[in-house]
Amino acid sequence: MDTSPLNILIVEDLALTRLGIRTALRNSQLNCNIVAETGSLEEALEILKQHEDIQLLLLDLMLPDGNGSEIVRHLKSSNSPCRILVISAETNQDTIIRLIDMGIDGFVSKFADEETLETAIHSVCNGFEFFGQDISEIIHAVYISRSPDLSIFTNREIEIMKMCAKGQNVKRIAEELNISTRTVETHKNNIFKKLGFKSTIELVNYVFENGIVRN
Repeated sequence: MDTSPLNILIVEDLALTRLGIRTALRNSQLNCNIVAETGSLEEALEILKQHEDIQLLLLDLMLPDGNGSEIVRHLKSSNSPCRILVISAETNQDTIIRLIDMGIDGFVSKFADEETLETAIHSVCNGFEFFGQDISEIIHAVYISRSPDLSIFTNREIEIMKMCAKGQNVKRIAEELNISTRTVETHKNNIFKKLGFKSTIELVNYVFENGIVRN
């Protein structure tokens, strides 16, 4: 069992906030070592180049010389194993979803308590994602809004969409549903009209991208 301390880099431009993070880490049950701390995007990138042993980045987004997401982009493009936990007051939907798409491991609000921070660090360093309750609610709301509105389709149309995604042609679908090929074509045409599609390939991509059928 590895008992070596967790090497951490803190990137936060406010000195009092950095002090609060250090204090929270010191009061926690975590076995950790703060390798360095900085309030600069440029310095953070330089530190990461010099210390490849850094295992966890505690990252603020709003830095005086740029946005912390640039550090996320750098780490991901270099295939770094460093875990990334964002600690920020910037909690609008677009920012959170963009960072998740970039591959961060967790996000907690600056208003979170010490216990939440400790739990978040423990989670992300054990291979799990962590998002505070307030952040999770934002994520849930966004993904719900992104979900396709299946109410515009009939049950038969959804059934045919799923069968198309599984690679079944019109004849095979007609046989399994015990309907005519003409009826299948009619249903497909109705689906195309509702979605503005012109081909089965577009339909199949839509079905998988929206989780109607899992790949």
